[in-house]
Formats: sequence, structure tokens, C-alpha cells
Amino acid sequence: MTVLPESLGDLLKFFRRAWRRPTFRVAISLALALTVLGLLGPYVAPYPLQGLGVEVVPEKSLLPPSPKHLLGTDAMGRDILSRVLFGLWRAIVVTLLVITLSTVLGLLIGSVAAILPKPLETVLVYIMELLISIPSVLLAAALVAAVGGGLVPLTVALVVTWWPWYGRVAYTQARALRELDFVNLPRLFGLSRLYVVRKHVVPHIVPPVLVEALSDLGSVVIEMSTITFIFGAAQSISEPDLGVMVGLGLRYLTTHPWVVLSPALFLALLAVSFTVFGEVLYEEANPVLRKRWFRWF
Repeated sequence: MTVLPESLGDLLKFFRRAWRRPTFRVAISLALALTVLGLLGPYVAPYPLQGLGVEVVPEKSLLPPSPKHLLGTDAMGRDILSRVLFGLWRAIVVTLLVITLSTVLGLLIGSVAAILPKPLETVLVYIMELLISIPSVLLAAALVAAVGGGLVPLTVALVVTWWPWYGRVAYTQARALRELDFVNLPRLFGLSRLYVVRKHVVPHIVPPVLVEALSDLGSVVIEMSTITFIFGAAQSISEPDLGVMVGLGLRYLTTHPWVVLSPALFLALLAVSFTVFGEVLYEEANPVLRKRWFRWF
């Protein structure tokens, strides 16, 4: 069956159209550079133990940027560049995990809901709408506060808040397909609902769901950093997380600004590059929804 490759070909067409815009080229170049830097961060960090928060050097507390410490040191004498690189790795890995798991979960649940019997369909749709109606930051923050800190609880909390959005997109697309002959005929011949979803529904709804997911990369980064900014410092000051670093460094903003500005700058660059990349791609896939504010760039 060639539907899925053809659908992915449509997605590549969106990329080609978006590549013509200088904004997209700058955003994707910056996003790729930060992603590569983040993934390689643990291996190129000058002080890996300090980056992990294991090693503390009190006598080097709050040193300004220098050749030995390019971004200076924090209040515990740890190299800020190493901390930022480990924090960047954490932000990128969690973001990619959340987007991947949420997309797969939303794609499956949304497409299955469209061909289930009416009572089950209604229950699944109400669950998605209920989760969407709750502000995602508040829901994820409540889950993190209830379960506890750490990479796994944070990832699970974010997946819970993001999959309903992709589930609703998948459900809307699948609902438009369920009355067509190529979806109804296999069911009349006795094929299972899961087979129909896998072979005839999912391949047609992959591109819009993927575009929606890619446009949310920046939002996931911001939401994750917001949660760790609020709860991270209270749970562990050794966590190599950009949000935690910004939260702990605010008290030194006027006296030792490099402590807070360095992680804040990398966090802002990552969020802005992901957001612009996703928004331009989303606009190329949906030209009618093109945002006027992008004409400034």
C-alpha cells in the first residue's frame, strides 16, 4: 500500500514551500544547531560532573566568565556552560519524547474513536475535550506535584496534557473519512476495526497530525521549563535543567547576571527557533490561517 509514503510526500511538499522563506531557514538552522549541541552536550561539556550537579566547588562560587569558565560559575561553584549543555540535552530529549509519544497516542486514540460504536466514541471524545479544557500547564504541574520530580514523571505529565490535542485532530480527520467507500467496504467484508484504522485511516491523517505536532515543539519547551521553574528548585537544586537554573539564578540578576542570563538565553533561543519553525510549517500546510504578525519577519 502506497498511501503512507504519498502522505509523507505531502509533508515534504510543505517543507519545500516553507524552505523558500528566510525565516524558516534561519529557524530550522538554529533549531538543528541547538539540537545537535544539546545531544552532544554531555560528551563535550568541559566539566561533566559539575554539569550533572555531582561535583561542587565552593571556592569558585560566582566567578565571572573567563577562559576556564566561558559562562562563569554559579553559587555552588559549578561551571555554567556544563550545566547549560546538560540542561539543553534534557530539554531536547524530553521535548522530542513528549511530542513523539503524544502524537502516536493521539493518532491511535483519535482514529479509533471515529469508527467505534457511538457510546464508546462519545466517551473518548468527552475525555479528550475534558483534558483540553484544563490549562495544560496547570494540569501538568499538578501531576508533577502529586507524583514527584524527575525526568519520567515530567515526561508522563506532559504527554497526558498534549495527546488530547492530537487526538482531536486525528478524530476530526478520521471522522471525515469514515463514510467513504474505501473505509466502509473492508468493514462490510468482515475485517476488524483495528485493521481498517491501520490500513485505511491512519495513513491519510498522518500529515495534518504531524504538522500540528511539529508546530507545538516550542510550546512543549516553554511548558516544561515553566513547570521546572516553579517546582524544580524546590525538589532538587542539582538538577541540570534550564528552568531550574533560571529560577535559582534570579536572586543574582542584579549582582551576578551571568548566572541567570546564560540559561535564559539558551532557553529562549531553543523555544523561539522551535516555535518559528513549527509556525511557518503550519502556515504552509494551512495557508488560510497565515498569521499577520509573520509579515514583520
